[in-house]
Amino acid sequence: MSNEVRMAQNVIMQVMDQLNKQEVAGLVKEGRIAKGYTQQELADLTKLSLRSVQRIENAEVVPRLYTLRVLAQHLNFSLERPAREIEPTIVGQNTLSKKTPRLSKARKLILTFGSGILLLLLTGAFLSQSARFPETDFERFLLWSFVVGAYSVVLFRIWK
Repeated sequence: MSNEVRMAQNVIMQVMDQLNKQEVAGLVKEGRIAKGYTQQELADLTKLSLRSVQRIENAEVVPRLYTLRVLAQHLNFSLERPAREIEPTIVGQNTLSKKTPRLSKARKLILTFGSGILLLLLTGAFLSQSARFPETDFERFLLWSFVVGAYSVVLFRIWK
């Protein structure tokens, strides 16, 4: 699988994570109506079952990656933009608002403690592998300053 295909799949997976069932349903229904298709015509055109189209439009399911691609192709909305700019549109109509995914406080705390423990363990492993490092207090303080600085950068990225 090529890099471009993987990147496109990652972008589309991010889109699917951001969109909820109602938004996908509205997007598909508005696109179908804008094109003048019945549900059966859209099903025939996309080689999906009528029931699948109905379930998507009734917000019973979020379509799979392949199905979302096929619908996007036939209904003229795009999911191939960078994740922060994702805003599927139907020929001149903007139907979804921009949303940026945010981590919950619980996930941020887990990442904070997990990265701290990982950094301590990696530093300990580094120190235990060398009998001669650190030779001086200066080197020891320099090492721990680097560790604290790296952890600060990680915390800033998590909590911003």
